[in-house]
Amino acid sequence: MWDRPVRMGQLVLGPAERADVIVDFSSLAGSALTLVNNVPAKPVSTPAPPLPAVMQFRVGRKVTQPRAPRHPGGTARARRAPARPGRHPLHHPERGRTGDTPLVLNLDAVHFGETFQKPRAGAVEDWVYVNLTGDTHPMHVHLVNFQVIGRTPFDADAYTQAHGGPDGVPGGISPAPFATGPMEPPAAAERGFKDTVKANPGYFTTIRARFDLPSGVRAPQTYVHHCHILEHEDNDMMQPFTVVP
Repeated sequence: MWDRPVRMGQLVLGPAERADVIVDFSSLAGSALTLVNNVPAKPVSTPAPPLPAVMQFRVGRKVTQPRAPRHPGGTARARRAPARPGRHPLHHPERGRTGDTPLVLNLDAVHFGETFQKPRAGAVEDWVYVNLTGDTHPMHVHLVNFQVIGRTPFDADAYTQAHGGPDGVPGGISPAPFATGPMEPPAAAERGFKDTVKANPGYFTTIRARFDLPSGVRAPQTYVHHCHILEHEDNDMMQPFTVVP
């Protein structure tokens, strides 16, 4: 959700990401157009098989009910977060599948339920997803909508060598000393509020959220955040967090 539209020639969406799109077909009467799915440019990386054709649009030669589309964000207003949130690095270790050995993935080098983030109700926090794998992970946070602050390139191998164990790097260890360049701002289509963000390989991705509970709901309340690739979230790349008073 953003307060004004962004002109796009193509749009990169990870699993669970959504976009409201308005397409101008006014100059294409009688055309047949195919929406295609391309291999995304780096640093986005996915092991998914190609699926080039998505759907076909057959444009009529006249409009039977003329009506201009509504402005997609004419009344929406983004509520910006305070400038000094708390900060929590979260990590994506991954071990590959070998023969009959199951895929092993995790957050913060532990299995599901062995660690809890504990944001205070109403607090604003920065969460930093530190990707130590070769895949892009679409990270989805329940309860809140957040803003993407940016992505910072870093030396994942040096970071892992300095702080990693057999299951990865424990949570809470800042990747900032291993940055190899400045933070890159979010893409134009990511400047509104979101609930899923692409955490790309070779980067740590910073998001910012206010952990407000629904009206009438009192802390403590427990939710989850997880990768939205099914094979990943089913193999421990998911952790609960508890909003505390």
